[in-house]
Amino acid sequence: MMRLVLLRHAAAEAARPGLPDIDRALTPRGRDEALDAARCIAAARLRIEWLVVSPALRARQTATLAAGELNISEPAHIESALYPGKPDELLQSLRLCPPGVGTVLMIGHNPGLSELAQRLHRGQPPIELRTAGLCCIEFDRRASWAGLRPELATRVTLLR
Repeated sequence: MMRLVLLRHAAAEAARPGLPDIDRALTPRGRDEALDAARCIAAARLRIEWLVVSPALRARQTATLAAGELNISEPAHIESALYPGKPDELLQSLRLCPPGVGTVLMIGHNPGLSELAQRLHRGQPPIELRTAGLCCIEFDRRASWAGLRPELATRVTLLR
């Protein structure tokens, strides 16, 4: 079975003059949120096989904390399309995942992640991922990453 786990990056420092948005780091609360999200993934018994992450510092830090908590040895794949990440770009990045990968963890940003979750859920009920918000999307057994389409999603579960 194919699964996509969407994780919005954890809480980051506020924007400030002179600091590019891509360089905003996690706050102490954000570090705790990232670890809590990883524990939710573990509690759901999801074994992450592929990790795709936005190049933004806050997303990479979220990924590092989650990977450490989940003992993910596979290196994160940094994808520029995830920053800021429109739903079509996110979907295209997923289509590049290797065949045979069962569960992918994608760490990125809103509004793109929530819009992708909403598209895969086909609109009902609305999904809005908060910081470190987490959802799992399961796909029909006929699905492949290369041929991923919203109509192949069979179940969306909010985990956090």
